[in-house]
Amino acid sequence: MLNPSAKTVTADMPPFKVRGAHTRRKDLTASTVDVFGHFKASGTVTAGRLKVSGECRIARHCLAEQVDSFGSLRVHSLEAGHVRSSGYLSAAEDITAVTFLAKGAVQLGRLTVAESVIIRLSARSRINQLITQGSLTVSGSLLAFPLLKGPFHRLDCRLLEGESLNLEHTSAERVCGSRISIGPGCHIQEVCYTESLHIDKASTVTKIIKLNGPGGTPE
Repeated sequence: MLNPSAKTVTADMPPFKVRGAHTRRKDLTASTVDVFGHFKASGTVTAGRLKVSGECRIARHCLAEQVDSFGSLRVHSLEAGHVRSSGYLSAAEDITAVTFLAKGAVQLGRLTVAESVIIRLSARSRINQLITQGSLTVSGSLLAFPLLKGPFHRLDCRLLEGESLNLEHTSAERVCGSRISIGPGCHIQEVCYTESLHIDKASTVTKIIKLNGPGGTPE
């Protein structure tokens, strides 16, 4: 998953801080990258920790042990141990992580997570393909008014796959897992499961397939 060298390579490097606005055209390696304002990196960024309070754009790959974004983070691709985003997060290509927590909006191509994914929606979001070996939870933001969720607080996906999935306000072509709970506000074209399936009466599922174990054949 995450290259272990991310932490060791940056351990003895000085921190890199942005206060205001800064543009960097060369690759950046630092123990921490702390952005308070606006930062645009044209090359790759390698850091033990990336902290964004404001806006950060990374045109190429970002490698970090910890990512904490409290504003807007746009990357080409990201490899991290733990990702926490409160605001807006977008990636043109892959994001891989051990754990992933997003509150707000995400626009991602492919998200691969080893352990757990939690997405709390407060805006329209899209992930083309999300795969986790552990758990996935998609829910409305605790700050969002229930009557206002509608089409503006939704997650649109092509594929969702994991061991345990709990979904709300999600539209997907295909959902696969062992234990799946489809909560309110979901529109799923096809569900494949191996152990258990619950579908809320306020959601729709077009096709249901019960499989004989992981990678098994339909019953």
